[in-house]
Amino acid sequence: MVLATPGRPGALRRAYDAQALGFVNKDATPQRLLEGIRNVAAGKRYVDDSLAHDLLRAADMPLTARELSVLSLAAKGATVSEIAGRLHLSHGTIRNYMSAITRKTGARNRVDAIRISQGAGWV
Repeated sequence: MVLATPGRPGALRRAYDAQALGFVNKDATPQRLLEGIRNVAAGKRYVDDSLAHDLLRAADMPLTARELSVLSLAAKGATVSEIAGRLHLSHGTIRNYMSAITRKTGARNRVDAIRISQGAGWV
């Protein structure tokens, strides 16, 4: 079960990739939260109406959960070395992720990839 904010498909994508079954808006009523919990406890998937559109957008997102992690840190101004240290990866691996992110987003460079991803609500 995940409590999520509408307009953040990147967070929904990470939760979906982690095999979350329930997605409830953080501002949902207690009744809606209980409904979600009961559905998930019964082994059913539950998606709050206010998150359905964002969850569909998340399905179209070309980036993996790891690429989103790298891009999120880059968007906060972290250098390749800082990202590598935080994620316990090599500098070369981070550069490879950034290249894949740039290619998948159709960006010209790292800054453009961040701009595109923020505009799409992924980061």
